[in-house]
Amino acid sequence: MASINPDDIESISVLKGGTAAALYGARAANGVILITTKSGKTQKGIGVEYNTNFTFQQAINLTDWQYEYGSGSLGAAPTTQAQAISNGRMSWGARLDGSPVIQPDGQTRPYSAQKNNFKNFYQTGTNFVNTLAFTGGNEIARFRFSASNLDNKAIVPNNDMNIKTFNLSTSATLAKKIVFEGNAQYNIEDVKNRTYLADFQLNPNTGAQLLASNIPIETLSPGYLPNGNEFKWSDYEYATNPYFAINKVRNGDTKKRFIGSFNTTYNITDELYVRARFGIDQVNFDGFAIQPTGLAFNQPGSMSTDQSLQSETNLEGTIGYRKEVGAFSINVFAGGNQMRNTFDGINLSSGQFNRPFEYFIANGRSQNFGINYSQVGINSLFASADIDFNNYLYLTLTGRNDWFSTLDPKKNSLFYPSVGLSFVASDAWASKPAWLDYAKIRSSWAQVGGGAPNAYAITQTFSAQSQQHLGQTLMNVTSATLPTLLTPYTSTTTEFGIETKIFNNRLGVDVTLYDRTTTNDIVNATLPQSSGYTAVALNVGKMKNRGVELMISGTPVSSESGLSWNLALNTAYNKNEVISIAPELGLTSLRLPGATTRTENGWITHYQGEPFGQIAGSTYSRDASGRIIYNSSNGLPIASPVVPLGKGVPPLAVGLNNDFTFKNFTAGILLDSRWGGSIYSATSAYGTQFGLDKRTVENNVRETGVVVNGVNEKGEAFTKTVPAETYYKGLWNTITSEFVEKADFIKLRSINIGYTLPSALLAKTPFQSANISFVGRNLLILYRATKNIDPESNYSSGNAQGLENFGLPSTRTYGINLSVRL
Repeated sequence: MASINPDDIESISVLKGGTAAALYGARAANGVILITTKSGKTQKGIGVEYNTNFTFQQAINLTDWQYEYGSGSLGAAPTTQAQAISNGRMSWGARLDGSPVIQPDGQTRPYSAQKNNFKNFYQTGTNFVNTLAFTGGNEIARFRFSASNLDNKAIVPNNDMNIKTFNLSTSATLAKKIVFEGNAQYNIEDVKNRTYLADFQLNPNTGAQLLASNIPIETLSPGYLPNGNEFKWSDYEYATNPYFAINKVRNGDTKKRFIGSFNTTYNITDELYVRARFGIDQVNFDGFAIQPTGLAFNQPGSMSTDQSLQSETNLEGTIGYRKEVGAFSINVFAGGNQMRNTFDGINLSSGQFNRPFEYFIANGRSQNFGINYSQVGINSLFASADIDFNNYLYLTLTGRNDWFSTLDPKKNSLFYPSVGLSFVASDAWASKPAWLDYAKIRSSWAQVGGGAPNAYAITQTFSAQSQQHLGQTLMNVTSATLPTLLTPYTSTTTEFGIETKIFNNRLGVDVTLYDRTTTNDIVNATLPQSSGYTAVALNVGKMKNRGVELMISGTPVSSESGLSWNLALNTAYNKNEVISIAPELGLTSLRLPGATTRTENGWITHYQGEPFGQIAGSTYSRDASGRIIYNSSNGLPIASPVVPLGKGVPPLAVGLNNDFTFKNFTAGILLDSRWGGSIYSATSAYGTQFGLDKRTVENNVRETGVVVNGVNEKGEAFTKTVPAETYYKGLWNTITSEFVEKADFIKLRSINIGYTLPSALLAKTPFQSANISFVGRNLLILYRATKNIDPESNYSSGNAQGLENFGLPSTRTYGINLSVRL
């Protein structure tokens, strides 16, 4: 979707129910989103449309650090430049009093709070989009051509993006028998200096947000010394100077993408037709990344380049028949699809440059290359039948069989059927009450599924190395293997829904209940190194989702003066449970590879009997009476074994949309919220380690120490006063539960105010219509349960939801949109 220009979109629809998804095969296992792009229309002359959108983005600072104590350690401020550098991230010094204190650049400045470091580092981002479109056509042929340009300057300096998009949509009707439809889109996306995220290494966000409380961030600029080496602001070489990261670290990529679809329908008779479809999605990628000479953790420097071509083609043929027989209407079709996805890429890397500060592959003393090629295919047969009785009783039957190239031929076939039944009671009920406008009951049962995600995973594969032995290229075996008897996973869904509209469509209710069971899911599991492999893919377990989706829509106000107010309340609740994982292997939990915090004490894990995607980590060890157990030698709490600490995926989502119109004015307000989820905050954990989090100054613990009360390892009563720095530096990466927070929130997601110029004003101009609107997004967080972070700041949108670690700050967006049509 990111490659589609919003100005080219006619409509977006979500296909509800497994019956709709089943027809689209394995890739519809999680549902179907259909995007319909704009097309040409029959009209006189050539229509011209122009749309321009300009918005600003402002970084939102949600950190709530302490500004009572400054850089240093053991309650003392630094007295030398070396001490200032070693404590550049540490705010364990003395109380801020304005006295002169040395800083990492060797200069002496007042020992005072610097509350504007966040504001002074991030810039106001801009996004400027211009789209020009031409449309035309007659009864035989129609077209629409559009060209757009997007220029984006991010909130992190020197991070820019430009996207050019060209779209051509055509259709033609020949001899009333043949209908041709074609759509071609070409994108050129150039990105300069994507920001590194989720770690200290090369990530400017960590330095910008974790700098000691008394150091002005601009004193770290430009980030490098006269000799080109990184200016170190801390004793941790992997904590890259944020200005060195934006001024010297370099990366860039160009992505050229072509998306095309071509359909031809031949109407053999008024009732019988055949259709051929061909679709292609091809991406050409060319990128580079440079770790420059002088980088603290990689002094000689290194670089890499990546070139790849990925292409997916779909070839499909269908035959269909539609007929009305008395009270019945029948629409059936059957067909086949062939999908092929090919990836061909090469990676070159080089390090230890012979000539410093010159970046080309041949300049490195250490050079490596890698070649990656894969081809995945799915062959499919499908059929569908829609039977309509008197326009109020509808029966839909579908069936599809996929054959997956990524699975063993003996186990690579999956058939998934579906059946749907709906009854429009309002159309069948001749004597229905006057207040009832529409009433529909629907139900469905469907299966969808899929195969192994990676190509060549069922057989041993090798990768070529740049080194040679006796003139022969060395090969490495893969570090993961996959049993050949993997079977496709299946997801079986039962749904029941009711939709009603009453009082002249002033009030509507749409409710859906569903039950979905997934079996034989294909997941990666870690293996002991002694096996020679790191991971294995397995068919494991069973997972169940039960939930309800509710939409209440209404028109509280609709007056003759032209004032109207429409609202829609959307609610979705999902109750999830992992029924089993791999009982035959004795597995009752499964840790997701790679889904871990950088503090190395939090993971995303599936537990049998718990909701999917639990945040796992340690909490306080306690005795039978619930008292915390402390280490008698240092007074620190003893961590418990790893246990589930909260759901990474919130089960409840609620949104409220309001649309207002008054004559030529329009306005819209969208509220959005999530409830019931949790998130691990690495920001708060690091803030605690570095003495920035407010818990490190509460109750005057900097002066009095932290008094712990509980029991020791022997179960004896235990009390001890522990220096605050010792206590919290021992807590931040051992007691995970201290940094797992509720992720509930309510946001003002968007607001827009628009005005359409009256036709009378445009009568003597070449314009048919003109509209101007003011838009804003993410303007306010009305409520959040988290401290220091945005509840939505997960660094993964996949199965690792629930972990946060210094991504880009959330942004507040506002701007103007202008549309005119000639």
